[in-house]
Amino acid sequence: MILTCPECSTRYLTKENAIGPNGRTVRCAKCDTTWFVASEADTLTLQDNQSPVEEIVQATTEDMAGEFGKNRVPEAPGAHVVMRDKVDKERRRRRLTSVGLIWAVPLFLLFVASILGYVFRQNIVNGVPQMATLYKTLGVDVTMSGLNIEDPITRSALIDGKPVLVVNGAVKNITSKDQDVPMVELSLHSKDGEPLVTWLVDVNTPRLAKNERVTFVSEYPNPPVDAVKLRYRFADETATAAMSGGSAQNLTGAQ
Repeated sequence: MILTCPECSTRYLTKENAIGPNGRTVRCAKCDTTWFVASEADTLTLQDNQSPVEEIVQATTEDMAGEFGKNRVPEAPGAHVVMRDKVDKERRRRRLTSVGLIWAVPLFLLFVASILGYVFRQNIVNGVPQMATLYKTLGVDVTMSGLNIEDPITRSALIDGKPVLVVNGAVKNITSKDQDVPMVELSLHSKDGEPLVTWLVDVNTPRLAKNERVTFVSEYPNPPVDAVKLRYRFADETATAAMSGGSAQNLTGAQ
């Protein structure tokens, strides 16, 4: 059977039974024109077919479906897809909430521990003296003895025509129990931090009750002219023993 393209007149040779009793839609391999061939199509003799024989390309239902799919409007997602997305969102929300709680609880406990550690810092140091180093590193005021020397105030004066450095200070018990009061060590230093002179002050109060405070006054005659810094601390037993033999050059008193 000879088939002729109605568009470009290209002719094709095919078997008669390829069309079938119901006819068939075919497509030209040269210009892509499709047309329907009925089963009663006229046949030509093989001698009349002067054009080269080319392969018949069938316009299948898949081709038609492909052309139709190019212009189709996407269908809305089904109910199961919507439900699945909703479940996934809820699952992600619960996961984020769980992760947030995992971090929030330790941070809250750390915050509470920090507050308690600051409020009861002196009690902690009294029980564990090694913690005093940690507190000092963090810049928190704490003492191993439970006593605190308040910042002394210095002034220069003339007594009997001689220059005298007058130091006014105070010692306070910052714990909830009675504390023995050691001597206070004062020292003058140069601009470079070099110690020039050191002396001890006895506050004349051997023991302080909880939260009790005692003041002291110390007078140092003829202080070094290059002294620019005053440093203070509680004297340890070694310093007290070394300076108790009369090397302390000071006048002390408590109020």
